Amino acid sequence: MKALDFNFDLNLVQSQKILLTPQLKQALEILRMTSQELFEYVEEELEKNPVLEVLDSENPPDADGFSDTQEEEEWDEFVGQKNTNSFKDDGDYFSTIDSAADKSTVKLSLKEHLVFQLHTSELTKDQALIGEYLIDNIDDNGYLTIGLNEAAAFFNIPVSKVGRVLEHLQSFDPAGICARSLKECLLIQLRQMDITDKAVVDIIENHLDDLAANKLSYVAKCTGLDMQRVVEAFEFIKTLEPKPGRAFSNNEDIKYIIPDIIVRKIRDRYEVIVNEDSVPLIGINEYYKKIVSGDLNGETRKFMQNRLDSAVWLIKCVEQRKLTLRKVAESIVSRQEDFFEKGKKHIRPLTMKEVARDIDMHESTVSRTVNGKYIQCTWGVFEMRYFFSGKISSGSGEAVSTEKVKDTLKNIIKEEDKKKPLNDGEIAELFQKQGINISRRTIAKYRAEMDIPTVSKRKRY
Repeated sequence: MKALDFNFDLNLVQSQKILLTPQLKQALEILRMTSQELFEYVEEELEKNPVLEVLDSENPPDADGFSDTQEEEEWDEFVGQKNTNSFKDDGDYFSTIDSAADKSTVKLSLKEHLVFQLHTSELTKDQALIGEYLIDNIDDNGYLTIGLNEAAAFFNIPVSKVGRVLEHLQSFDPAGICARSLKECLLIQLRQMDITDKAVVDIIENHLDDLAANKLSYVAKCTGLDMQRVVEAFEFIKTLEPKPGRAFSNNEDIKYIIPDIIVRKIRDRYEVIVNEDSVPLIGINEYYKKIVSGDLNGETRKFMQNRLDSAVWLIKCVEQRKLTLRKVAESIVSRQEDFFEKGKKHIRPLTMKEVARDIDMHESTVSRTVNGKYIQCTWGVFEMRYFFSGKISSGSGEAVSTEKVKDTLKNIIKEEDKKKPLNDGEIAELFQKQGINISRRTIAKYRAEMDIPTVSKRKRY
């Protein structure tokens, strides 16, 4: 048998690669975290590491006095940071920041609102129990999610008894509550408004799908009504609430956005302020500092020093996060000054590569920094990624942001003739006349993203 001839070629390839240590991975992860995630992460670290403590705003974190580590150099190399001595607080500069969280009054949930009405009604104890069971089985939109047979079986009673309780619940506020379908929801609202218009009732009972498809001519033909009467009925039906429960929200579901950055105009220029309320303020416990500098045996000293080093690195990571966040925000504000001065219509195309170049950092660092972070300004609170808008070329040679294109599209559709709305091709032609090169397909894409219906569904008769 002929021997097999193996040929092993060895090629040496030299490449540069930064090995991410656990400490550097921690720093990058902290940079990526949202404010809420960072608060939760710090709370976990406070439980695990006794050296850490929460500070008040008058005692900024102090990570000085301890030896620099290799991990700090790796961090600076990774993000492209040139100034490594930048973990200092700006003291009173931040004392003017107001909390962005709204102070709202306690609100009842939908089910609490209904139960309150139930127990102030003239019902028997058994009927109240049935009512509680039904209320417990409505969804967030206010619709009943079980059948009367299921409720009757649960209590082992006739369906008619459940039906009478349900009818009582359907008289509660908000109008249309406890319905089992959209049709029933709208009809309940008509009853509460004492509206007995047979045309409107007939259209709701038999032609809701046709209305949704904008088949008004077909509805007119089926009902024998003239087109003007059908249009009037349609306009009235659109004023009814299809989801009566959405005006209520469970307190547990309420989420507040606390901006990470606040942009304010001070003496004719825009200042970027890191919102300290969005970042946990932590420091080193003085008691443990003294312990480490005292007389300890080898194992105890090693353990305490390890905890101390871990705490110092965490503080530096949080401070570095704030510094990087500020630098990215300053670049955004510098490049989007027209937006902050004049409003959303003036947002400009911007890429993360451009910001990375401004602040001498890697593009991936910018991406981590803006992830889940928010900027508050005169025009409201915006996610930082909002400012990185795509671009479309214009006839003048200047790029136009996709946000501006969408805003223009919304205005075009708002002002169109409702009896003869524009199709996507016609809208694209209007953009061409404004010097913006955009295809019909792109118009359709943006229209879908903004939940704007097709031309057939926008048409009024």
